[in-house]
Amino acid sequence: MAEEPPDLPAPLPKAAPPDKASGIAVADEQSDNERLRTVGRGLLFLPKLVFWAAVQPIRGTVYVYERYDLRNRFVDATFTDDRKFGVYPVAGYESAYGFTVGARVLYKDIFDEGERIALRANYGGEFRYALGIGGNTGKRFGRVRIDADSSIERRTREKFYGIGNDHKEIATPLEMPIDPTVTDVALQSRFSQDVMRNVVGVKVRFTDELTTRLSGAWMTREFGGSDKDDITVRYDTSKLIGFDDGLNNIYVDNEVAYDSRRPSTQYATQTIDGTGWLVRAHGGIGRGLKDDPTSYIRYGGEVQRYFDLYRGTRTLALRVLADAVAGTDGRTDGKISFVDLPRLGGSEFLRGYTSGRFRDRVVVLATAEYTWPLMHNASAFTFFDVGEPLYSFDELTKDTDRIRFGYGIGIQVHTRNTFLMRTQIAMSREGNFSFNLVFSPAFGRRDRVGRF
Repeated sequence: MAEEPPDLPAPLPKAAPPDKASGIAVADEQSDNERLRTVGRGLLFLPKLVFWAAVQPIRGTVYVYERYDLRNRFVDATFTDDRKFGVYPVAGYESAYGFTVGARVLYKDIFDEGERIALRANYGGEFRYALGIGGNTGKRFGRVRIDADSSIERRTREKFYGIGNDHKEIATPLEMPIDPTVTDVALQSRFSQDVMRNVVGVKVRFTDELTTRLSGAWMTREFGGSDKDDITVRYDTSKLIGFDDGLNNIYVDNEVAYDSRRPSTQYATQTIDGTGWLVRAHGGIGRGLKDDPTSYIRYGGEVQRYFDLYRGTRTLALRVLADAVAGTDGRTDGKISFVDLPRLGGSEFLRGYTSGRFRDRVVVLATAEYTWPLMHNASAFTFFDVGEPLYSFDELTKDTDRIRFGYGIGIQVHTRNTFLMRTQIAMSREGNFSFNLVFSPAFGRRDRVGRF
C-alpha cells in the first residue's frame, strides 16, 4: 500500500503591500472615470443643495394640499352641493406688471349638458379694472359649440417699445418725441387704453382630433398716456394709427386644427401632455367701422410636437409658429393700428421679454421645453425660446444679430387630474429678467379674435 503524503504546512501569509504595511487600509487608486464622477458630484453638491432648499416650500405646499384635501375643501367652500354654482377668488403675478387679483362667478351644467356662464372681475397688475361675462353651450348641440363673451377693461400700464426689432431699450426720454413709423428705436414707454369687446365663436368638432372654429369680434378702444414712462413724451403718437381718434373695428377669423396631444400613460399626471401633435392654421380679416380706416388680412399657423422620453414622466415639447398681416405696410398707410400688429413677449411667447416687447407685420417663434418629475405632484421644466419680429418673411435669418431668444427654468404643480400653477424664471438674450406665475399649462391657445 502506498504511503500517504505527509501533511504540508499551511502557507505563510503574503507580506502586506508597502502602502498597507502600517496596518492602515488605503483605497485602491481611482480610475479616470471615477475621478471625473467624484469631481462632478462635488461641483454639483452646492447647486443641488440650493435647489433642494428652494423646492422645500413647494414640497410643503403640495403635501399640505394633499394631506388636508384642500381642493375639495376649497370647492366645498365656494360651490353649492351640486357643484353647479360657485364664487371664488383668482390671482396671478407677472414681474412687468405685479399682482393681479380678482373673482369669478360660475354657473355650469345649467341644463346638464355642460353649458356654462361666468362673470369675472380683475384688479391690479395690467388692469385698473376689468369686468366681463361669457358662456358657452357645452354639449347641448353635439359636435357644435357656441360661445360668447363681452367685457370692458381699463388698462393703464400697457407697454410700447416701438415697431420693429431694435433691441436697445432707452430708459431716458429723447429731446423730441420720435416717429415710430420711420424708425424702430426702442423706447421704454407706457400707454393706457379703455377696451370694450364683444366676441362670438362657433366651434365644430369633426372628429376627436379635427376641429374648426369661426369667430368674430367687435371692439372699440380709446387710448391715452400713462403716469409713468408716458408714451406721449417719448413717441409722436399722432403717427400711431388710432391713438388720437380711437378704434372701432371688427375682426373675423377661421381656424382649422388637428390636435392629438394627450398624456402618454395613465400612471402619470393627466394634466400635462406627453405625446401627440397640434397642427393648426388660421386666416382672418379686419375692417373698420364708421371713420376707422382699419383694413388688413391676418394669417399664420402653428405646429407642436410632444415626445415621450421615459414612461410619460419625461417629455420634450417642440413648437414653431408664425403670425402675419397682409394688405398693409403696418406703419404709415393707416390700415392697421399698432395694437393689432402681431407681437412677441410675455409669459408664453418669447419668454424673457416683457409682454408686447416686439411687434411688426410678421412674427416667428420656435420653442423647446423639457419637463421631468421633481417630486410627487410637481414637475420641473427648462425651456429655450427663439423668435424674431419681421417686416416680411424675406428678412428671416438674414441678420443673426436680430434674432431674439430667451431661456429659463420653472416648476409646475399639479395633482393627477388638476393643474394648479406653473412658476417660471426667464432671461433674455439682452439680460432682461422676468418672473411669472401662470395658472395654465404650457403652450396655451394664442388668441387673435378680440385681442387687446
